Parts: sequence; C-alpha cells; structure tokens
Amino acid sequence: MSPAVALPVPAAVPEFLAPRIEDLRRTLRAGQREEALKAARAISDELAESHGPLHNYTLHALEFVAFCAQLAGYPAMATEVTVYTATAWQRLLDAKHRQIRRQARNSAASWLTVTNAPDAVRTGTALLALLQSVYGKDHPSTPFIERRLNAITGPDYDAAEHALRASGPALLASP
Repeated sequence: MSPAVALPVPAAVPEFLAPRIEDLRRTLRAGQREEALKAARAISDELAESHGPLHNYTLHALEFVAFCAQLAGYPAMATEVTVYTATAWQRLLDAKHRQIRRQARNSAASWLTVTNAPDAVRTGTALLALLQSVYGKDHPSTPFIERRLNAITGPDYDAAEHALRASGPALLASP
C-alpha cells in the first residue's frame, strides 16, 4: 500500500453550507436533537452524492452526524459513524494525522455510552480494529475496551449488566 498524502483539513465551513450548518446549530441549541440528526444526515448524504464519499466536506459532515447522533441518544450510531469516518480519513491522510486520532478518540468516547449488548459487541469490535490500526496495541483504552467486551459476552450476567452501564464522556466535537 502506498503511503497516504497528508492533505490539509479545512477548519472553516464551506460558504455554500454555512446557512444550513447555522440552521443545524440553532436546531441543536433549541434542543431539537432528532431534527438536527436528520438535517446532519441529509447534508452528509448530499455531500457524498455531489462531492464523493471521501471528500473532506463529506467526512466533516459525517463527524457532525456522529455528534448529533450522540446528542440524540444513539451512541451506537455515533460510534459506527466515527469509526467509519476515521477509517475513511485513513485512506486520505497520513496515519498519524490529528483528524484520524480525534475520530478514534470520539469513537471510544461514544462506545463507552453504548448500553445495548449486541450494539456494544458489534461496535466495540470495529472500534478495537480501528484503535489497533491507528495506535497499535498501545492505546490506553484498548485493555479497558477488551475487558468490557469480555464482560459483556461472558457468562457472568451481573458482570455483563455492570459493563453495559454507560460510563463514557461526550464526544470531543461541539456544535
């Protein structure tokens, strides 16, 4: 595999999206989390269609989808989207790029709030693969994630119930 090229990641919202992003922020501030999630998904879908699934606008929009999903109470969706986004960024950026690491941390933060066993196992397995691809076995969350997954899938019902209690922080992004 050839080394990825380190591309700049734009910090500013593209001018053509600014009004829609501002509307989305107002929706979030008004506490309309489900509506914000729908709007964020619509924006990311449109960007994927118009610019491509790996365009940085699309990937930034997906980061916003994950943020909205977490706020709307869908941590498994937030974890899936951040894992997907980090993996997509890996195809575009240098492996050590801060954007990839940020999404990996966001994935772990979201995953810690997943309380449904099948969702936790599915997304936790994908998260472990992501963390290993980004950090190797050295990420401090890896042993905790492995222990939580083992408890959830193990025979001890009480340990599984305890492991499924949401215990994580919010995402690092903000609206």
